[in-house]
Amino acid sequence: MQRMKHQPSSLLLLQRIIKLSLQNIWRNKLLSLATIFVIGAIIFIFNIILAINTTTQTAISNLSKKVDLIVYLKEDTEYIDIENLAATIKTLEGVAELTFTSKNEALESIKLTHPNISTAFEKYNLKNPLPASINIKTTHPRYHSTITDFLNQKRFQTMIAAISSSSDNAIIASVSGNLIKTTAFTEQIIFWLVLTFVIGGTLIILNALQITIFTRKKEIGIMKLVGAPHWFIRGPFITESIIYSILATALSFFILISVSKNLPLNLNFEFAPIFLGETIITIILGIISSLIATHEYLHKEPL
Repeated sequence: MQRMKHQPSSLLLLQRIIKLSLQNIWRNKLLSLATIFVIGAIIFIFNIILAINTTTQTAISNLSKKVDLIVYLKEDTEYIDIENLAATIKTLEGVAELTFTSKNEALESIKLTHPNISTAFEKYNLKNPLPASINIKTTHPRYHSTITDFLNQKRFQTMIAAISSSSDNAIIASVSGNLIKTTAFTEQIIFWLVLTFVIGGTLIILNALQITIFTRKKEIGIMKLVGAPHWFIRGPFITESIIYSILATALSFFILISVSKNLPLNLNFEFAPIFLGETIITIILGIISSLIATHEYLHKEPL
């Protein structure tokens, strides 16, 4: 009776590929650990810089809400002129919110916050010495000085008595300026880290796979002699690179979460999309590295 030859199923081939890749990793334990650690370290540094950038952006956003200007109006300013001035200010770049406070509203506010002062007004028959004002809030601290310079023009001198910016706001603006510089610096670092990750990660995985392939070149030659398809020969190395990528990304996030407990970093950004994105990118780089590494050996004549 003739024996029937059964082709192995796709599932069985996949199991063999995964088994071979795990054997490769275990056979070169130190090399595998070094590869995972180095790639993980690059991703970790990238995530730290990203967290610093997010922290400074959040701080700037919070400080921006506190930076404001108070434009005090002269007593004889007509209401129509005030409306025109407010409309002009609204058109300025960086103005987020504008609030007009009349003389009566200012007095009512003083009565609530500083009742002793309002009592003194009545005692000395000062009526209402408080000026009307326009409170300006900006979208970003960098617009603070620009708006002040604009309102200090001669054409507004008949309406504006003074422009107030408290010492606290000056300190906030100074801190914000430093944060802006930090953000710009981290954005440049992020660019170079991405470039380093793409080039360095590819070379690291490529080097690790080249060593693995070299130790298995006789085995690859035998598989070619018996007619094993190229995709099957490549399979273990592609799987190996995928394992490197997943473990390296996971390691980087584990270290990031552990370190962030002792650092004032804002980790409110979405972990899942970033982790998934970095894992996918690392896997793509790993697959490219494995294809490059195996190309030379697959196109050599078997010995």
